[in-house]
Amino acid sequence: MAPFRRPELAAVHDQVVAAIANRDPVTFAALYTDDGALLLPTGRVVTGRSAIQEEFASWLAQGFVRQTVELVTLSTDENFSIEEGQAIGEFETPDGRTESKSHYLIVHKRQPDGTWLMHRDIWTTIPDMETPGVSY
Repeated sequence: MAPFRRPELAAVHDQVVAAIANRDPVTFAALYTDDGALLLPTGRVVTGRSAIQEEFASWLAQGFVRQTVELVTLSTDENFSIEEGQAIGEFETPDGRTESKSHYLIVHKRQPDGTWLMHRDIWTTIPDMETPGVSY
């Protein structure tokens, strides 16, 4: 993974990795703004922490066990940061371990206390790396 230019955003990524490893939807959802949204490859939009928590729990139930990120670009100012890259989601299913690769774009929003939270998170699946039956 290429280094983040802002350590605060690297910390958000580290917390995502920990939420996956700990199978913790509450922590994952807390990394988003109150009105944060996931814009799924299916076109469905998941808005708000409660809905994001439920969505993440469903990914875990589908066998989501790990995510790695290859950061392509990071553009930032005082209040917003746009992160663009590729991610690989790993799944452990009854058929074995599989991967789903995607292009992603995350808009991070700086909070009044100086912390950064994800505000919009969108990705598109790269078809040759898609796990059949998994909606990640």
